[in-house]
Amino acid sequence: MEYPNWFAGAQHNFETHLTQFKGKPDLKFIQVGVFTGDATVWLLDNILTNKSSVLIDVDTWQGSDEEEHKKMDFEGVFSYYETRTQGYPNLVVFRCKSEDYLPTVKENTVDFIYIDGNHTEEAVRLDIVNSWTLLKSGAILAFDDYLWRGGPDSPKPAIDWFLEEYKDAVNVLEHGYQVWVQKK
Repeated sequence: MEYPNWFAGAQHNFETHLTQFKGKPDLKFIQVGVFTGDATVWLLDNILTNKSSVLIDVDTWQGSDEEEHKKMDFEGVFSYYETRTQGYPNLVVFRCKSEDYLPTVKENTVDFIYIDGNHTEEAVRLDIVNSWTLLKSGAILAFDDYLWRGGPDSPKPAIDWFLEEYKDAVNVLEHGYQVWVQKK
């Protein structure tokens, strides 16, 4: 089956804001929401090239109530993801909800977190709260689908809350369809 490559529209931001990390040792990146692994493969091939760096992918691979997801077989999506990502020794996969995984991560140990999982305001706010203390000073936190209108709920109110609540603790790097910030 052919799957959409939603990463294609975001790749420019990844290149712009993550190139500074290319090849560095001992990095820890977390992605919340992975889909078919387009961003995963790109990150592992282009940024996390030092084998002591790790990418942690967190996704349920169950889809959501979004219309586009209702048409997909998410076991097939997961199988496609596994096929594409096998052979990367520095990839760790957690097939669970982000709210179950993120609280298990040690504080102040993560260099980059990409939030693109459950798009409801409540879930995005929880991902923000659970992610913030994990980030090192200078780390990057990025949100996809800030302007998305694919359902009755959206990430925008939660991201707006974050930008106001943490305005003195971040430098905004990007504010468009995606929002990227760097922790001070």
